[in-house]
Amino acid sequence: MEKILEDFYGLAIGQITELKAAKPELNEILEFYGSTLSAQSEAGLSFEPDLSGLEPEVCRSRNSSGLPLLTAEHLLIDQPSLSRLWQALCRILQVWREETIPDGFEASFQTDHFTQLAKGALEDSSILENMASETGIAYDVLTFLAEQTLSPFVSCYAEKLAAMLKESLPEGEGTDQKKWLRGYCPTCGREPLISKLEAEIGSRWLFCSFCHTEWLFKRLGCPFCENDEQDSLRYFYVEGDEGHRVDVCDKCKRYIKTVDSRQMYRSQNPYVEHLSTLALDIVAEKEGFRQGGTTIPA
Repeated sequence: MEKILEDFYGLAIGQITELKAAKPELNEILEFYGSTLSAQSEAGLSFEPDLSGLEPEVCRSRNSSGLPLLTAEHLLIDQPSLSRLWQALCRILQVWREETIPDGFEASFQTDHFTQLAKGALEDSSILENMASETGIAYDVLTFLAEQTLSPFVSCYAEKLAAMLKESLPEGEGTDQKKWLRGYCPTCGREPLISKLEAEIGSRWLFCSFCHTEWLFKRLGCPFCENDEQDSLRYFYVEGDEGHRVDVCDKCKRYIKTVDSRQMYRSQNPYVEHLSTLALDIVAEKEGFRQGGTTIPA
C-alpha cells in the first residue's frame, strides 16, 4: 500500500525558507510557492474527509484492477472552504505572477463548477480546456488553480484512506507494494511529478504532487510508457549535484527528475526538491523531453 508524507506542508514550507537562503536566484518562484503552500495548509487544517462511500474491500478491488481509489464523485468538499482557497490562490497569482484574472472570476465559481474542476483534474483534461475557453482565462492558469485548490483536500482523503485501509487489515497481515508498481498514482490516478531513491536499499518511490501519495515503482523503467529496455533509458545530472538527476526515456520522450537520497544528508520534501531543480527541467525540455506531473505557470 502507498505511504503518505508526514506533515507535508510543514516540511515543505520550512525547506523553502532554507532554500531561499541557499539559492537566492530562486527567491521569486519560492516566494510564490511558499505563499501557495501556506494557503493550502490553512485550508486543510480543519477539513475532515467523508469516507462513507469508500469501503475498504471496494478500494482494494479497484487497486487490484489497476484503478485509482478516488474519483471526482468521491470528493465531498464544502463550498466555503473551496471558495476561500480558490480566491486566495487567484490573489496570489495576481500578486506574485502578475497573471491576468478576469473581473469577477475569482468569486464566480459555485459548487457545480468545482465538481467540473475535479473531473477535469482527475479524469478528463478536456473539461478544463473547455472551461478555459469559456471563461477567457489561460488554460495553464486555470489548470494550476484547479489542481492547487483541490490538492489539500484530496491529500486529506489520501491520508485518511491509507489509514483506513491499514486498520482494516487482519492483525499481522502486511500490505503488498508489489501489487501496484504502476506509473500512475494508486490514490488519484495522476502522473508522478518526481521520484526518489531511498537511502537504505535504493528502492524507487514515485511522488504525486496532487494528493501527496508516494508509491513504490521498479528501479528500471519509464513510469509514463512502461518501457524497461535499458538501451532506451538513461539519465543525466549536473556535475557537483549527484543527489539530483533526470531520468529520460528515448521511446516516449518523457522525463522524470529523481532525488537520490543516498547522496543526500538531509530530509527531502519531493515538492521542494522539484522546485529547487527547475534548471534541470530547462535542460531536459531543450533536449526535446516532456515532463510529467503538474505544470508550473510560466
